[in-house]
Amino acid sequence: MLLALMLLGGCSKILPPKDRVIALEGATLIDGAGGDPKQDAVIIIRNGHVEAVARVNEIPIPKGAERINLVWKTIIPGLIDSHAHVERWAAGRYLVWGVTTVRDLHGQTDSVLALRNDMNLGSILGPRMFVAGAMIDGTPTTYPNATGVNSPDQARRAVDQHAVAGVDYLKVYTKITPALLGPLLDEAVKLRLPVAAHLGRTDAITAARAGVTSIEHMAGVVQAASGNPMYAGAHSNFLTGWTTEEKGWAALDSGSIARVARALAQTKVTIVPTLVLHDMLSRLDNPILLTRPGMEDVPGDAESVRSVPSLLRRSGWGTGDFAAFRRSRPRQNQFVREFKRAGGAIAAGTDAVNQLLIPGYSLHEEMALLVAAGLSPLEAITAATRRGAQLLQADSLGILAPGKVADLVVLNGNPARNIAATRSIAMVIFRGRVIRPDSLRATWK
Repeated sequence: MLLALMLLGGCSKILPPKDRVIALEGATLIDGAGGDPKQDAVIIIRNGHVEAVARVNEIPIPKGAERINLVWKTIIPGLIDSHAHVERWAAGRYLVWGVTTVRDLHGQTDSVLALRNDMNLGSILGPRMFVAGAMIDGTPTTYPNATGVNSPDQARRAVDQHAVAGVDYLKVYTKITPALLGPLLDEAVKLRLPVAAHLGRTDAITAARAGVTSIEHMAGVVQAASGNPMYAGAHSNFLTGWTTEEKGWAALDSGSIARVARALAQTKVTIVPTLVLHDMLSRLDNPILLTRPGMEDVPGDAESVRSVPSLLRRSGWGTGDFAAFRRSRPRQNQFVREFKRAGGAIAAGTDAVNQLLIPGYSLHEEMALLVAAGLSPLEAITAATRRGAQLLQADSLGILAPGKVADLVVLNGNPARNIAATRSIAMVIFRGRVIRPDSLRATWK
């Protein structure tokens, strides 16, 4: 860790020293606001914040500033993974891929809060974290470290306990029914805690109209589109419910998908599609995915990413299941496209670290999949920057403008022309400090 900090400038903290000024000159700027790229940009960074954004020669460069020539490069805001499950080993991996903020959606509450504090206070080098702590589920809970509730009073109490612990928001899981969701949301509103929902026993339209802030994985859409109560019943068992829902996409018609997309967009709920998760599930039988680019950053003992055989044993999935999952992919893409067309807000997330989902790198895969589903490259970048910040209610993140936090990524190419260019990273600036990906990688190899 000492070496990592030395590489960041010879300082014992990640936070920038007083009155350090950096001038980034000549790059094309994609600022995260969704507008056209700006050519020949100058960005002045002082003490970890953006002081000014202009064109070359429009403003003077402060005397004594560290000047960095970025002609032919492109700058985008620091990326935000809006659906993550962060493990300590993965902290630096996010940063080398330009992910400067993560929205963690489940973990043992005290451990996740400790990790958040370590990263946010600069004790370890990793992205800024916002956390939900342990997810709230019906009983018996799907995971032993979830908080189980089976009555309205217990639902309210669980919200109170999470608020006292200091979480940033809440996550509800698949066994939460409409009868439990109502009082839970009522209590969450009182305590100003947004609620993310991975649905199962509740359909997407019901949850969105009740007031959840986000719907994860597009869960509950199949149930809402089909009107079939079978899907809610299947979620009495997590893997049964997940399998049934994942296959159910293929049976939906275009009209029902468009209807649900419009209804959800009207509620102002944010969708975090995690297309990369659905895509990986459809290709779990492809061993090449364990050797694809990005996997070199995953330690050999990182079972959460590499343990495909254990998932296959638990799920019982076989050739027929993967073929069914692949048949569902076009309908999932269609939902994203229809939701966007209806004016819905989409934030990019990955579900890393889970099987085949690489911390940091998989957010670039998600952006490419969003483009394949119908978003423009600039819309996909906005989903991974400004939309994520809005979901977190973090006004200083996800956009490059005066007064905002100096989190940004310098790319060798222009992702407005080809979204794959986000993967070629020259440097990352995090809280106003320059991070060279290869130098940081050298500290863990």
